[in-house]
Amino acid sequence: MSSIEIDNTRCDRSPGCPSRRVCPQGAIVPVDGGTYPGSNGYRVIEDRCTGCGICARVCAGGAVTLG
Repeated sequence: MSSIEIDNTRCDRSPGCPSRRVCPQGAIVPVDGGTYPGSNGYRVIEDRCTGCGICARVCAGGAVTLG
């Protein structure tokens, strides 16, 4: 199974992250802390991720990739 990786240096840290919204498993969550959800970037909960790749296809910045 593929895994999803998020490069938070490429992430725009939008609170309305399209990749997070389209994940059918809710596997993309904000990194703790910050002034708003997502301000510190996002991470993947590996146990939830099925590796479908939908999130990678919608990430405009290319921060989400299949690993």
